[in-house]
Amino acid sequence: MRYSSQHKARTHARLLKKATEECRNQGLQGTGIAKLMGQMGLTHGGFYAHFENKSDLVAAATAKMFDETVDHMRLAVERAPKGKELAAIVSSYLSQQHRDHPDQGCLLPVLASEISRQSQSVRRAYTQGFNEQIKRLAAYMPGKDTEQKCEKARILLSGMAGSMMLARAVSDRELSDKILAQSREFYISAFQDSSPNSG
Repeated sequence: MRYSSQHKARTHARLLKKATEECRNQGLQGTGIAKLMGQMGLTHGGFYAHFENKSDLVAAATAKMFDETVDHMRLAVERAPKGKELAAIVSSYLSQQHRDHPDQGCLLPVLASEISRQSQSVRRAYTQGFNEQIKRLAAYMPGKDTEQKCEKARILLSGMAGSMMLARAVSDRELSDKILAQSREFYISAFQDSSPNSG
């Protein structure tokens, strides 16, 4: 049976969406093609009409997850008062909501430890997505020099991802809340409050 190009495109989009959910929830090693296709009511063999192999799928899912993270950042900025955009990004990222819903959040604290063992195509997609996120974040950094703003953005994003990893890892809810709150206070003070537009 032959399917229309529109049907194939819809199935491809559904498959990619499901893959991002599984990667966030189960990790890359825990995301299997057969299981993924079965959850969608599709055959294992049908997978290869959309992706060459698992690495191809993971690379595409990685790019999609970065796009979603940039969208979350954009929404935080749109809701922020003028001059407080960076504080809004930090507060949104280091929130209890983000901590409690890794299946909807940034892939950095969820998948970073696994990416280094993936294929070059996956690592390239990850690097490209990371650099794009840095470029977007740098736009809200204080200063005028583009490279210095990117340097600050890399420090901030790396720090926030590390804080989120720890906040999710500890078993003590109160300690987790403290990690988030203290990290928010530190990063907003270190970056947003040094901006000439803040205040």
